[in-house]
Amino acid sequence: MRCSSLSNNLVPVLLLLASQLRLCVSFIPPSSSSSATSKISSNNNPSSSWNQVALHASSSTSSSDESTSSSSLQSKKRRNLLQTALIAPYLTVTTAITTTPQVASAAASSEKPPPIIPLLTTAKRLRTVPLFAIVDGNGTPFHTYDKDSAGGFGYFFTSYISAEYILDDAKKAFEKAKLEAEQKKEAGDTSSGAIGEDGTGEVPDTWGQARIVTVPLDVAMQLSVKKTQSVATNAKARKFNTYYQVIPATEDLNAAMRIDSGQRFKERGRVPLFFVDGLTLPSNEEGLDRVTPAFFILKDLVTEWKKQYPDSDLPKIQVRELNETFRSMITPAGRDKSVKDLVFVANSESVARAKDCARSYKLGEMILTK
Repeated sequence: MRCSSLSNNLVPVLLLLASQLRLCVSFIPPSSSSSATSKISSNNNPSSSWNQVALHASSSTSSSDESTSSSSLQSKKRRNLLQTALIAPYLTVTTAITTTPQVASAAASSEKPPPIIPLLTTAKRLRTVPLFAIVDGNGTPFHTYDKDSAGGFGYFFTSYISAEYILDDAKKAFEKAKLEAEQKKEAGDTSSGAIGEDGTGEVPDTWGQARIVTVPLDVAMQLSVKKTQSVATNAKARKFNTYYQVIPATEDLNAAMRIDSGQRFKERGRVPLFFVDGLTLPSNEEGLDRVTPAFFILKDLVTEWKKQYPDSDLPKIQVRELNETFRSMITPAGRDKSVKDLVFVANSESVARAKDCARSYKLGEMILTK
């Protein structure tokens, strides 16, 4: 199914499967805020905002690297570090960001050591991976309403097929949701609407125009660590806190739990990256001849190994976690040398699908679903 040819009866991120999505994600309230409405564009120059990343990353404290006995404290420290480093979205949109002499001077004069690899290198490595999201015909994303946080959750899928699955299931849920809303309306029941207690019971017809668009991983990672507010276009223009999560393919998450018998990948919000010792790829970065690939899709790792070493057995498959890896890359004076030559390998099918997908994803607006 091509992204631009979805029929008019397609619908948004699940009404009825929102609870299933929440099994794959977690809510960690961030602390910074932004409410500007904007549209992501793939043509902006990354250097300016990642210069800001360098400036603010250098001001983070080394205590963010210390381990604690409390998982909540670890999550908070990790989130605070990422928020500090990624102070502004890499691709924002209606307003051009320019690098000022003051920013460059402040970054250069910082006493804090730089990350283990340049932040712009990290941005470029992330940008090679396309993710997928579901939006309406105008590029407004669909979010699910979360009562605990009283906010909306937006999702980015590592696999086009996963996004398509959600969209197809939502097609089936659309008529049922519409019927239930009409029945509640006729019965005078307004206690639980489309977006919670303060919402209406009506199902917006614009959901029928839902489609899949692509968003690069660098943008998604920055959105996932920033607290933003968006206007719910189907809730009388009310503003809600918005949160973003990357959703791995179910089969790859299950594979990660088989490889790593601990609790890490049983926690919601974890994204596995697969790798093996001895597997490298040619590098297009200056100063690096070979790089170590980390795969989002396990079968892609197996395919690449067989391609390079057809007569050799596959070594033990290892797994690392996306958010932890990202943190290691941007931490000032980071000690994880394994990320210096680490690159992210997107699924080839996803890359091909992304070429056919629109890139219109509005920030600051959303359609909020129950």
